[in-house]
Amino acid sequence: MTWGDAPADDVLRGPGRPGLADRLERWVADARVADAAVRRGRERWLRDVAEQEASLAGTLLDHGERASTVTVRTLAGRAHQGQVEVVGVDFVGLRLRAGGVAMVATAAVSVVRTAPGDERSVGDRAVSTDLLLADVLRELAADRERVLLVTGGGADAVSGELRSVGRDVAVVRTDGDPPGTAYVPLGAITEATLT
Repeated sequence: MTWGDAPADDVLRGPGRPGLADRLERWVADARVADAAVRRGRERWLRDVAEQEASLAGTLLDHGERASTVTVRTLAGRAHQGQVEVVGVDFVGLRLRAGGVAMVATAAVSVVRTAPGDERSVGDRAVSTDLLLADVLRELAADRERVLLVTGGGADAVSGELRSVGRDVAVVRTDGDPPGTAYVPLGAITEATLT
């Protein structure tokens, strides 16, 4: 097809200019690049906003859902490695790699480490339970579970049968011959491990 004496492609292209099809392909490619940049920028912005809303409990919830292994270190220097089973208002419960369950008061957590290469957690979710460590201890006392209760800076620990939990005290029938009784203030308990 021609326009007068010039081929149609020359009319659309003009002298020294690429053809319409070439220009359209370039415009589409430029639009895709711009759209991808906008999309990456928006994703980065949403991630930044979510990270600003992050909490320790939310981070632990994320790792629990992924069943990833974490190491929870305490202010007393103790370490527990396992999978997050439950996140309460004031504690995290771990299924330990070595066996058993440990519940650590969140106020006693100094750092949570993930395995190398583990996916980064955003942690912007809120805990949707009102479960407290004292509530869990009351349930364990009803079953006379054997526990190790660690207090304060980690220097004191009491092990034995958890006999009862009152308003502010846990009663443990301690190991030994003869066995004794220990009264542990609930507010002092930083860790409870089922033994």
